[in-house]
Amino acid sequence: MMELTIRDASPADAGRVVALLADMGYPQSPAATVAHLARFAQDPASRVQVADTADGLVGLVATHIVPRLDNDGVSCRITDIVVSASHRRQGIGSALMAAAADEARRAGAPRLDLSSGEWRADAYAFYTRVGFTTRSRGFTMRLEDTTLR
Repeated sequence: MMELTIRDASPADAGRVVALLADMGYPQSPAATVAHLARFAQDPASRVQVADTADGLVGLVATHIVPRLDNDGVSCRITDIVVSASHRRQGIGSALMAAAADEARRAGAPRLDLSSGEWRADAYAFYTRVGFTTRSRGFTMRLEDTTLR
């Protein structure tokens, strides 16, 4: 594996984070990304960590500690994880997952949770390879498209 540093994201990383999110299919502006990174930085339950190499920033993992009503007490939700297409299959995703697991342990969370689009077969294979299992089915409702009463 190449030399790799996992560190907290900073506002200066916004340009590269924009490119990583676009790789994932979530294009956004640099200004929006700066605002998102600031929101994560201000929330003690949230964290964005980036993977830095000699090639620059090549991956990220964003986590959020979620309170639960069951015996687990809290879980650590991976809200986003991405490695640039040109740097996949080099151990960077595994290093980011390890950083997320360390964040979970720091918060006393006994588990990591994530969801992924059904069209992401490569991601599913990676998640299984690093130890995730499918135990539930996720559902999403876009509130701008729905009226609940």
